[in-house]
Amino acid sequence: MTSSDINHENMHPTADEPAWSESYYFNFIDPVSKVGMFTRMGFRPGDGWADALHVIYLEDRRVAFTYGRRDIENDLTIYDNDLKAGNLTIKCIEPHGKWQIEYIGPAQDIPDASILLERSKERPEGWFEAEHLDMKLVFDCITEPHFTHSDDSSSGAYGHFEQSGRVTGSIRLGDQSWQVDGYGVRDKSWGPRDWGAGQRDGDEASTPSFSTPDNPNPFVNWFSMNFGPDAAMGGAASRNSSGEIRGGGWIQRDGRSMRLNDVVITTEYKSNSILHERVRLTGKIEGGEEIEITGQVLNVCPTKVPMPGGATFINEGLVEFDWDGRTGFGIAEHWHAVQKS
Repeated sequence: MTSSDINHENMHPTADEPAWSESYYFNFIDPVSKVGMFTRMGFRPGDGWADALHVIYLEDRRVAFTYGRRDIENDLTIYDNDLKAGNLTIKCIEPHGKWQIEYIGPAQDIPDASILLERSKERPEGWFEAEHLDMKLVFDCITEPHFTHSDDSSSGAYGHFEQSGRVTGSIRLGDQSWQVDGYGVRDKSWGPRDWGAGQRDGDEASTPSFSTPDNPNPFVNWFSMNFGPDAAMGGAASRNSSGEIRGGGWIQRDGRSMRLNDVVITTEYKSNSILHERVRLTGKIEGGEEIEITGQVLNVCPTKVPMPGGATFINEGLVEFDWDGRTGFGIAEHWHAVQKS
């Protein structure tokens, strides 16, 4: 790993891009308790704020949901050692080696996360319980980062990497507590970000069509999965002009990092809903080995990004995967453009 790679853990020049976003993402699943988490902290200097979305997956459809913001300046480099938003704090202990993730504050204890598809004013009274969440985790990286885009000149170009790791620590919600030990994936990205755009210039897909409950039609599927300490993979696929969800990614197995090509993702959905229930991924590992992985969704937390004329729902699914009889866990994320009714 070069010193320029390590610099990518820090903030990048924004190049005066009004839609610039620099984000830090972590997830994990404990394979025994099935308690999981995803957390994303994003800095948007053009909007003048940073925000943090932090979710704990619990039993059945239950989640603990949190969201917070802070005002920020345009120069993001001043936040390299101040990664905080709302009640979430993340800290780099060792670049590409160890991170701490801590949340101390209020949370919504939601018995069924599917309620988040509904408008706030249409949700029934008592749809969540207010609780106190106290979480302290350590993310120990166990592989080298996989860069899908980067510019070592640090000129402000779009960049992205993913890295797998082991997560340990404690979570307390109200009077319940869990000691967790599992595997997950972290993600760092920087560059212009438009939550309503399915593709970047030059990609195959055009503007995404809308999803409806009777016709789920995601325009992006992102995935990450871990099969214990020795195998992990991730990537993204997008809807192309023929309607297929196709893309690529990476796989790290037995200490070797390789490309994952020709990825095709198909999905089964809950009846009359945009919430996914089962997924199937096929692809080819660099060198030609074919893989097929199926996944059963254990829980889904919808997250809503308001857009002109509607919203983008990023449905974060906690999934148990099967790869030739080997069990793994991870996230299957489906992006839906939903028209305002």
